[in-house]
Amino acid sequence: MQKFRWISAITALIFAVTALPAHAAVLSAAADTTSKQVGSLTPTVVNRLEKAVQELVGTKTPFQFDDVTDMGKTWIVEGELEDGTATFQTEYNKEKNRVDSTTVRYKISSLDKALDAPLKAKVLNSAKAFDRKRSMQFEAFWRVKSPYQSNKPSNYWVFWGAGEKTSSLYVDVDRGNNITINADYSLKQVDPVLLNRAANTLQRFSGQRITVQHASRFKDEAKGLSYWLFEDANESSEVNIDATTAKVLAVSTYGADWNDDADFKKSFARPKYTASEALKLVKPKVQLLFNINLSGYHVEIQGNQYTFSKKQKGTASIIAKVNKKGFFYDFSLRPADGKVQ
Repeated sequence: MQKFRWISAITALIFAVTALPAHAAVLSAAADTTSKQVGSLTPTVVNRLEKAVQELVGTKTPFQFDDVTDMGKTWIVEGELEDGTATFQTEYNKEKNRVDSTTVRYKISSLDKALDAPLKAKVLNSAKAFDRKRSMQFEAFWRVKSPYQSNKPSNYWVFWGAGEKTSSLYVDVDRGNNITINADYSLKQVDPVLLNRAANTLQRFSGQRITVQHASRFKDEAKGLSYWLFEDANESSEVNIDATTAKVLAVSTYGADWNDDADFKKSFARPKYTASEALKLVKPKVQLLFNINLSGYHVEIQGNQYTFSKKQKGTASIIAKVNKKGFFYDFSLRPADGKVQ
């Protein structure tokens, strides 16, 4: 199970671009434009940018373009809504002649105006229910669409939590407004029982003492996923623990020892172990980590991934990954119903 941290390419770019000199005339979204008025941008490009912004803010919301920055392969075009509730940024790909991403950055005071009542209620209720002991407060929210990025969501709302530790709530527009939440915690805020379980699991798995330095909690309401993530200082060793049952769901240490995709394909073109060899090696680890006996399980091998499952209905599966040296460095539990409750 992988850690849940969504930061799109445009998010990182936003902070980089704000430090660059901008050199463009102010442009009304409704006005006729020429390439001279907006530097290198043609009316066709501007029209595409306008449509991208309108898709997120609505066709009845007036806005204007303010700054254009030439980034070489892309133009970064920034602007604001005329009512003062938000600023926005678009990224236009020159080579592919398309808008790669659009981000509208709203002031938290405009929550009522930007969101319809049902979505606002859903967001606030989810934030309240995430942790009854720790109220989640927001200091800003964005509307983002990056249709060509590989990670999901790519069309979403994101609400940024306020306070010392990072937290964020995502609303996936393409998946029926499914809500996912991620929040960092100081170790003092975490149940000591969970911390001890995480540290002991890492020690049993690695054979050495590993100190837990980072803690975060994740929830995907639609999938029924809800777990804690504990990591060491380098974020190279981690444990996932179910937030409800406190059972270990996954554990891993850094094990990637291949150079690139080509090296990976070459290294795992043939299985490192046969099914019987893998069962023999993995069985004691699985018993130790998940208290599951792999007797009667069969094995499926794909690349460096070994899936241990049983035909008997209602049994969980185990996924283990091996590196070039033949070390199983990653184990995760897949519940029988596909969900973690």
